[in-house]
Amino acid sequence: MAPSGRVSSGVTCIDTLLDGGWPQGRISEVFGPPSSGKTSLALTLLATATRRGEVVACVDVADALHPASLAAAGAELQRVLWVRPPSPTDGVRCTELLLQAGGFTLVVLDLGTRPPRRLRGHVWPRLLHGAERSHTALVVLASQRLTGSCAALGLRMQLRAACWQRGLWPLFDGFDTTVLLARNKLGPPGGRTSFRIGQPASSRHVPSPPRGGRAGWGGG
Repeated sequence: MAPSGRVSSGVTCIDTLLDGGWPQGRISEVFGPPSSGKTSLALTLLATATRRGEVVACVDVADALHPASLAAAGAELQRVLWVRPPSPTDGVRCTELLLQAGGFTLVVLDLGTRPPRRLRGHVWPRLLHGAERSHTALVVLASQRLTGSCAALGLRMQLRAACWQRGLWPLFDGFDTTVLLARNKLGPPGGRTSFRIGQPASSRHVPSPPRGGRAGWGGG
């Protein structure tokens, strides 16, 4: 099935690498070691979609989403459904239910830094089928490739260097991250780009619901 459109990543150089953004109706995969920029890219992606008036969901198995950081990235939190399942298996099931429900332009499934166990191979074809039926762009974040041939796109991310502002007192200015298009069913793979991950957003306290399968809208 051909994708119905593209969802912008919010980063110009990555949209160029992806020929316009993440394909709807397909699974895309972003993988790399901790601190390589996966979460920052996901925040930008979610924020960009909500500013366009789209409704999105984040299935946060990694417990990595910080509402203040998402708001600082420019997201309209009332358009974000935040789901915090207790395990990767529950996260996959939640993702499947969201795709079956429809209405989401984008669903991000963040599986964290450790390779999940007990995920059977048949889960990815099921999620691909759900994405196709709902015309949703499903983006999976993980430490390594997991989705196999079901992924239309695969981005490998690698932290390159810390950046500092020059001056009498050098100030930390973020990280440069290298992004490699490792898999591309929709065109030639092998492209490469880099982008800057800025300083962490404000760490002001925002109450978070307890773990254990809770879900809620970001603005709730």
